[in-house]
This record gives sequence, C-alpha cells and structure tokens, in this order.
Amino acid sequence: MAVSDLTLFSSMAFALDNTTSSLQQIEQQMATGKKVNQPSDDPSAYAATDILNAQNSALSNDNLLAQQVQAQLSTADNALSGVTNSINSAISIATEGADANTSVSSMATLGAQVQSILQQVIGAANSQYGGTYLFAGNQVQTSPYDSSGNYSGDNGTNSVTFSDGTKVQTTSDGSSIFGGEASGIMGTLTSLASALNSGDRAGVAASLSQLQAGLATIASARGNLGISMNAVTSMTTNATAESTTLQTSISNLVDADVAQEAAQEQQTLLQQQALVSLGSNLGKIPLVNILA
Repeated sequence: MAVSDLTLFSSMAFALDNTTSSLQQIEQQMATGKKVNQPSDDPSAYAATDILNAQNSALSNDNLLAQQVQAQLSTADNALSGVTNSINSAISIATEGADANTSVSSMATLGAQVQSILQQVIGAANSQYGGTYLFAGNQVQTSPYDSSGNYSGDNGTNSVTFSDGTKVQTTSDGSSIFGGEASGIMGTLTSLASALNSGDRAGVAASLSQLQAGLATIASARGNLGISMNAVTSMTTNATAESTTLQTSISNLVDADVAQEAAQEQQTLLQQQALVSLGSNLGKIPLVNILA
C-alpha cells in the first residue's frame, strides 16, 4: 500500500523532534559532565545516587567530627603529659625534702615550689577545648577545680557517636584522675607542701609512694585517651576508604563518557541534518499530492 506524502511529513517531523531532543540531552550531558541530571534521565540511577550521596555526606560529617574529637583528645593528653612532668618534679623535691641533710628553711623553700606545682596541676585539670572543660565530667561549662584543688564537676562523661556506631569518650571525671583537695594527686601535693612547710620529714617521705601512685593514675588515663585516639584514627581511615568507594559508585552511575558523548553528538547532528534535508525535499512536493 502506498504511503501518502502527508504520512511522510508526519514521520519526518516526529523523527526530527526526537533527534533534536536527543541532541539537547547530549549537549546538557557534555556541559555538566553528567549523564544523569534529573530523575527522567534514569530513574533507578538517580534514586541510587541519592542514597549513595546521603551515605557519603554522613562520612564527610564523620571526618569533620573526627578532626574536632582528635584535637580535643590531644588537648587532654597534652594536659596530662604536663601533669606527669609536674609529678616527676614533685618527686625530686620530695626526695630532697626527706633527706636529713636538708634544713628546715630549705624545706620551706621546697614547699613553696610544690605549691607552685599544685597550681600547675590545677591549671591542667581545668583544661578546655572549644569552651568545653575536659575533666569536669558532664559539667563541661564550669571550671572543675578551684585554686585549692576542690573538685566541683561530676563523675559523668561525654561521648560522640559516629555513623558507623563507633563511640568515643570526649570528657572525663576529673576526680578519678586528679582526685581532690584531700585525695589523689591534688591531695598528695597539698599534703606534701604542708609537710615541707612544717619540717615534717616523715610526712614528706610518705608522699613519695603516693606521688608514684599518682603517676600510675595519670599513665592509665593517658592510655585510655590513646585508645580513643586510635579508634578515631581507625574510623577516619575506614570512612575515607568507604567515601572513595562511594564516589566511584556515584561516578559510574551518573558521570558521562565525554568522548562517547562527543561521538554521539556528531552522529545525532548528521541525523538531524539528513532529516532537515529530507524535509526540504518534501517541501517541494505539490500540495495536491500531500492532500491526496
């Protein structure tokens, strides 16, 4: 059965519209570098990309949070490192003060040095990061120690949880690390200063074992911080690797092959030109033939 010229006109116009639409889509993909720019381009790929982007965003947030947590833990560890040095200085002073050859007046001078060390330890125990007191338990907005070494924090802790479920403690109960005016390293330094000032050699000698115990407590606290810092480092490493995998998956779903798109563009342009040429030739057909 013969095909009317009107049918040819309609088919040509439909083909030209499709070719023009395809060309516009190719040009958009080349301009953006993406083969999926909207849901209609590929509904399943677009939906999958949304999910992957959400997962990758969570990993990015984890990495930002990890940087803050690492800085906070490092600040706490540096504070404890300083306390270790202070205790070692106090041990040297106590050893000298317990020596029978040290005069009472010299002991008083040593007592003043210990009092200075006590203030250094109190300063370390009141360390902050970003306005948060690190050794105040849950009372992170309040300085946990006064100038005498009295503790006003609580025995709680604060933690952060990352998207993979990793939980890291970020603040500590200061009293469990430093004690208070009458306990722990604070109490020991207070008693040592008093013993030196009063010429109590037996009291000074007794403080040596307590200072060693304080060193052990600080070392334990630093060990716990080290475990937390390693956990954050491990989480960051895993998050970075996973983010790279996700980005590759996203790229495979939505990124355009520029070389392939360029070739497709040339092919589609040729098709468009052929259709335009055909339309021009059809335009020369007498109207009576078209309506026949």
